[in-house]
Amino acid sequence: MKKAVIYYGGFLSKSGGAFFHASNLEAELIRQGWAVEVITLDNLPIWCRYLPHLISKGINFFYAPFGFLYKASLTKMLYKIYFDKKTNLRVFEDIYLAWNSLTPTITMLHAVWSDNLQAFSITDKRLKTFLGREAKLINQIAHPLVTVSYPYRDYINRQHFAGSLVKKINVIELGVDQSIFNTFGKADHMEKSIVYCGALEPRKNVSFLLEVFKKIYASDPEYSLTIIGDGPDRALLKSFASKHQLPVNFLGRLTNDDALAELHKHEIYVHTSVKESFSYSLLEAKLAGLTTVAYSKLQIPEEFIDVGIDSFHVEDWYSGIINSKHSFNKFDGSKFKVEKMTQATLNLIGVKGR
Repeated sequence: MKKAVIYYGGFLSKSGGAFFHASNLEAELIRQGWAVEVITLDNLPIWCRYLPHLISKGINFFYAPFGFLYKASLTKMLYKIYFDKKTNLRVFEDIYLAWNSLTPTITMLHAVWSDNLQAFSITDKRLKTFLGREAKLINQIAHPLVTVSYPYRDYINRQHFAGSLVKKINVIELGVDQSIFNTFGKADHMEKSIVYCGALEPRKNVSFLLEVFKKIYASDPEYSLTIIGDGPDRALLKSFASKHQLPVNFLGRLTNDDALAELHKHEIYVHTSVKESFSYSLLEAKLAGLTTVAYSKLQIPEEFIDVGIDSFHVEDWYSGIINSKHSFNKFDGSKFKVEKMTQATLNLIGVKGR
């Protein structure tokens, strides 16, 4: 039996694109007959399990965002000490964990930290230094490097790193297990029902979503908003909704199956994030038959967005949402199946599926 080891730099209790990729890839490889082990911080001895996060928070308090690099460097060192295992396939879920070896290996570039610093106030000089450190890490990777969408690869190469990368970046679009969508059938979506699913953090810009919903609800109180997810902004968001007496249903973090079941109940999916490189949430909303409204300049597959908004003006989002009724665009969901993603991964590094 062939073996694969997937290295994820967070805890199992966390979620996000890298976590879902690791989970989906693990499930599909197991279905194909592989033995798969996913390494997370939970696998480390308890004495060092939380050290990477503590170091990250401490350094970022004084010298953000370099705490993220020190966290990753320590995590990589601990993983090499404890989990540098003999295997047929090694997958690193971000560039900061990767090390080179003779083992068939692939590293995922879901996003770079320098493109996700909305929660920090960083000087241009410090950001330039940080970008240089990231570019050096990327260029030192000797095995195949993969990002998750063509728009994000183009943005990383041409704009974000402005030509400083010499390492080739391949693209394998992410995939999901689509069998679960068949279990819900053709749902009767609740009219004028808006839903969001994701982290409640600055990059996702959910506070702006509430500002938009405030205007929508003032003009038509038949609208409702459901928010699936958790994060550091939750208390602030709930306080805003309570203050303005908005009918916002905060469901917290749900299992993936429960989140998809909830998604099917609604009519409009609104994604006010300022940065994305792929977006599982938008993909799943499309597969669930919702009309999707999002920022048009996200670096994601363009077919994920039915109504693209070019700015972050409340009036533009208000108009886009209330006029989105007949804006649903069909798309080829077969492009984003987990089977296709997994086979493309194995093909890239020349490993047979079984």
